[in-house]
Amino acid sequence: MINKKRFLLLVLLLLFLSSPSISFSENSIIPIDASGVQNLINDTDCPLLIIAAAAWCAPCREELPILNRLYLKYRDQGLQISALSLDLSPSDMQRLIDQMDLKFTVYWGGDTMASQYNIFGMPTILIVKDGKVQERKYLWNADDSYCKRR
Repeated sequence: MINKKRFLLLVLLLLFLSSPSISFSENSIIPIDASGVQNLINDTDCPLLIIAAAAWCAPCREELPILNRLYLKYRDQGLQISALSLDLSPSDMQRLIDQMDLKFTVYWGGDTMASQYNIFGMPTILIVKDGKVQERKYLWNADDSYCKRR
């Protein structure tokens, strides 16, 4: 028979391991606000791609693995890729990070971040160079299905 202390420890361990807010990923999502995004844009020496995405967006889930492969191939040459999650909760995107084994940095800004950077559909890539957003690339056509902000 298991004594009470061991049983309690086992229950606590099971609760800890099953908690959705705990991530064992080597790449954990990082909360960021508008000034943090602006600092990210301003502080880059190399070109930076920021992809605005959400876990619920099917086209985003298609594009993220492609961007991950691109990042892994060219990061040693200086390519920087970051994602900006517009999900309501960081845990939604964290599950996607873990599932896809994304290696680039993923920030969580929430859906309010979209209006600050004029993001009205996802996925959208902001191309940053010399401390400025030089261009926006929408990874969808107007005729295609895409994810509008919720």
